[in-house]
Amino acid sequence: MPNKLRATGFLFSAVFLAGYIVNVITMSLRGFPLGKVFFSQYQTTTLIALTLFLLSAFIDRLRWIQPSLFLILTPFSIIGDARGLYGLGFFIMSILLLERASFFSRYRLIKSLILIAYLLGIETIAVIFAGEKFENALGGSFFILAFGVFLWFLYKDRLVVFLKEPKPRLSLSERGLSMGERSFVMLTLSGKSQKELAFDFELSESTVRNTLARAYKKLGVDDRIGVAVMAERFQIED
Repeated sequence: MPNKLRATGFLFSAVFLAGYIVNVITMSLRGFPLGKVFFSQYQTTTLIALTLFLLSAFIDRLRWIQPSLFLILTPFSIIGDARGLYGLGFFIMSILLLERASFFSRYRLIKSLILIAYLLGIETIAVIFAGEKFENALGGSFFILAFGVFLWFLYKDRLVVFLKEPKPRLSLSERGLSMGERSFVMLTLSGKSQKELAFDFELSESTVRNTLARAYKKLGVDDRIGVAVMAERFQIED
């Protein structure tokens, strides 16, 4: 699992910790015994999830825990309440985490169909346990899935940008580049050639070439290709 899930590991740890504290306060005010306040089945589950999310934030090999945990929590919530929203919320969170981790970069259709079949299978089991009408329990899931697909096609580009891990920031001024060197580097990244820079700034090509050479040396690259590669890894700022 890529390193893209480090931040979400900390985020969900904080969310589950907040949920645990809120439940402790609520149950204490209601007069529950201390053992149940701190270690009821729900509270214990919350602590386990919190610990797993925290471990996934520190250990690269455990990043897969995050989407897997939400997929595991999905059936417990849905079987408890076939028409509730908690299970569907867990399922959606797992999908977003899998998308963030590039799980759907290959065989997207097949993997999506498997996950949809997983959700509908859980709903079917929930119907059997609850003794409800099959169409009543599954209707909400079909509607949410259809609505989700519609939103995906409508806002796919924005969603991909939102889920994409931001590049580390690299400041040219902090690397010691002068104003002229920064300008030339940024314009070079935009596609300007040395000849075009010389014409735009009314300078000789040798002056532009020497200025860029100094800038490249400060950045630790050899030429404009090296800067382009650096721009793939970092968000270069003036």
